[in-house]
Amino acid sequence: MNDEPLPDCAPANPADGGTGRPPVWCRVCGRPLTGRASRRTGLGPACDARLHPDRPDVRARRHEVEQDRLF
Repeated sequence: MNDEPLPDCAPANPADGGTGRPPVWCRVCGRPLTGRASRRTGLGPACDARLHPDRPDVRARRHEVEQDRLF
């Protein structure tokens, strides 16, 4: 059995500036991703916001109506 770690799973080496994680790039713009959520989705924050814009603020219309009093 080989006890050596795989090259892309090697522990972080602060001298190299490595994180010990395999590189992940944005699927839209190709930039390297560093955040946990960005790495999980494969999209950087700017590209994610562009592809999935926030929903507009839609408020339900309320109509005041006369009601009978409950006893």
